[in-house]
Amino acid sequence: MRILFILILPLLLVVSEVSAQACMQRGQTPQSAFPICGTKALKQASVPLCAGTVIPLPYCPAGVTYRDVNPFWYKFTCYGAGTLGFTITPNDLRDDYDWQLFDVTGKPVSDVYTNTATQVAGNWSAIPGATGASTAGTRLMACEGLSEPNWSSMPTLIVGHQYLLMVSHFTQTQSGYELSFGGGTANITDPLPGAFLEADFRCRNNQVSIKLNKRFQCSTMTAEGSEFEITGSNAVVTSATGVGCGSGFDMDSVVLLLDRPLPAGNYTVRVRNGTDGNTILDACDNPMAVGKEVAFTVPVAQPVPFDKIRPAGCEPSTLKVLLSGPVLCNSVAPDGSDFRIRGNGSPVNIIKANTFCTGTMTDSIELMLSAPIYIGGNFNIDLVRGSDGNTLISECGVETPLGYTVAFTAKDTVSARFTYHLALNCASDSLYLQHDGAHGVNSWKWSFDDGSTYNTRTVDKVYTDFGRKKVKLQVSNGVCTDEHTEDVLLDNELKAEFSMSASVLCPLDMVAFTNQSVGRIVSYNWDFGYGPSTRLMTPPSLRYPVGSREQTYNVRLIVESDMQCFDTIVHTIKTVPSCRVAVPTAFSPNNDGINDYLYPLNGYKTADLTFRVYGRNGQLVFESHNWMQKWDGKINGSPAPIGAYAWMLEYTDTELGTRVFQKGVTTLIR
Repeated sequence: MRILFILILPLLLVVSEVSAQACMQRGQTPQSAFPICGTKALKQASVPLCAGTVIPLPYCPAGVTYRDVNPFWYKFTCYGAGTLGFTITPNDLRDDYDWQLFDVTGKPVSDVYTNTATQVAGNWSAIPGATGASTAGTRLMACEGLSEPNWSSMPTLIVGHQYLLMVSHFTQTQSGYELSFGGGTANITDPLPGAFLEADFRCRNNQVSIKLNKRFQCSTMTAEGSEFEITGSNAVVTSATGVGCGSGFDMDSVVLLLDRPLPAGNYTVRVRNGTDGNTILDACDNPMAVGKEVAFTVPVAQPVPFDKIRPAGCEPSTLKVLLSGPVLCNSVAPDGSDFRIRGNGSPVNIIKANTFCTGTMTDSIELMLSAPIYIGGNFNIDLVRGSDGNTLISECGVETPLGYTVAFTAKDTVSARFTYHLALNCASDSLYLQHDGAHGVNSWKWSFDDGSTYNTRTVDKVYTDFGRKKVKLQVSNGVCTDEHTEDVLLDNELKAEFSMSASVLCPLDMVAFTNQSVGRIVSYNWDFGYGPSTRLMTPPSLRYPVGSREQTYNVRLIVESDMQCFDTIVHTIKTVPSCRVAVPTAFSPNNDGINDYLYPLNGYKTADLTFRVYGRNGQLVFESHNWMQKWDGKINGSPAPIGAYAWMLEYTDTELGTRVFQKGVTTLIR
């Protein structure tokens, strides 16, 4: 088979510093890839230098960064399944070239930098000279380094899939290369004959838009559009623009500019040889056959109706006009005088019109009102002749006639403010909440700080605990919403409480009582379990009698609120015959209930206590830091031998604030 060679000239002279610029020239990015044909070899005379972008290669060892340095990108489609073979031959065989193949079917081409699933095969070997995919390759992927082969095995292509081939010139020179295809069984040559798919006439600038059945080379179409003619009219094509040719090399759509408007009727676009001697050519230089044509119809120009606006939201200060077709931007009066509003809600006027233009056309208009519509109602927007002397004018120059009107409804703004009243009781409180439902409110959501919610207009909320409560209400009428929060004080909390200066009394000790009750209290009733009671808020200090053994007394306080509610609290107080700390000289751990344990007696006024017991050989057999923690006469769970045991005791006397150290001997008997 004869192989054609195409010489790709340098696109732009660049400096040799790779870091000086990003890869932005046509052909150097996936978005602007060269279209290629399997029957043509490509000769790249020079390679512009650029920094490149990182390509993650998860199957290569970590620690090496792979970039498409000084790249050119190529795109093609598989038309027959099989293997792909190709060769990259440097103009200077001392140069090192790398490559990577991606399957970008159904994906943005930028995925090659992020989605490793697009990677099909590649070769990043550091060996200079020719590289590519052939029968000499033993694996699909070769990573960086001189130990890696400079040939990869041929990947298998899938019919209908789109591929990108990246060729990177790792050597920092501008010497080029040749890219040729062969040795594989896949078909990457488009067999489809070129043809038109459809054509459409736009009044704006007298344009005919043509859709092609595949992509053609931009460079094969003349700027004056001499490859196209219009039949059925004297109109002449004056220019042709390929869609996407500004940033790429091929096109599948063409826009023709005519020298005059086309009246309503039927027409045909026909292809012919242009002044460059050919029609338009595909990637394999196959021309669209002379005489190919596509019919189109120019309908009778119609006005663009004014019949729809975007639904008004809450408190609308602007309204959005939606048009079924584009109108000339300059046909819309900036002061909004093409439109008039009337209705039975808030009195407002249109004071400005904003257009959203694409070129000279717009299909939506924003009308600014003199004030937001707070009071809802039924409104109409009428189309009138504006201060510019016209209504709306279509791209074909047809003015929308008077008489169009669009109705819309605006909702009232709403308020979530609510009323409430309290019913206070001793055991529970009832909070009665109510919203007035005004302005069409049909949705309520009450939220309470205990996590409960209600969805009715009124709520009866019962509390068994008192204090400050937070109530939030959200309301809506389907368009407008509002939220309101209030703090409600349930100030009938009643709690009896007091503290005592001591809970254990030694001989001659006195106890003081501190009232800590909460609420709107009107009376106090103290009962000390000894002596006379009192109704004072703070009773006087009291000395309890001390006997020969411990005695417990109940101290009770009853409080009464201004609502005749009552609450009671009881604390106990104990008197002891002695608070002198002492360690027994003997104890008998025989479980008879008498002297069964060894511990410091009467340690009521001690702090930071340490009590240790030592055996005959000086070993520690027991240690405690709580005077009520007692030694049961066992060592490691077994009964200790009868005999004398030394002990040491230290503590802080909480009454005097002094540190006390004691030691002695206790006899264990059984």
